[in-house]
Amino acid sequence: MKQKIIIGVIAFFGLAIIVGGSVFAALHFTGALEDKADMAAAMPVEEMLPENIYYYSMQPEFVVNFQGKSRAKFLMIEMTVATHDEEVLTILSDHDPELRNVVLDLLSEQEASELSTVEGKQLLRETALSLIAEIVERHHEPEKVHDVFITRLVMQ
Repeated sequence: MKQKIIIGVIAFFGLAIIVGGSVFAALHFTGALEDKADMAAAMPVEEMLPENIYYYSMQPEFVVNFQGKSRAKFLMIEMTVATHDEEVLTILSDHDPELRNVVLDLLSEQEASELSTVEGKQLLRETALSLIAEIVERHHEPEKVHDVFITRLVMQ
């Protein structure tokens, strides 16, 4: 009787070792057992760290008159610049007169009929982004402006 119990216990532990080894092998080959630190070290830095976005709101808002015979006579617009480099906020602030002059020149060239369409607003954003990026590049570094957003637009 004792012999049967000993054989049963040995068989049980043998089966447990085989099942445990199979589970370990499956987890190992699927990568489930990899250390999170090893995975983080293997990832590029850009994927590991969330990028901060900093915003520069150009205040006060811009107000320009429309030329020609359109129904709308003036445009009031607020724009915000987005960047991943906090130093760009200082550059934009320090060079605010130059920035505002360039944006005012751009806005004075716009037509109400174009700005009433989504495509017209998108083209304005892209052009403003290009002009603002040139200013930042001239005073700081290239490719530091992420986007330009129109946060308010009124035409009357």
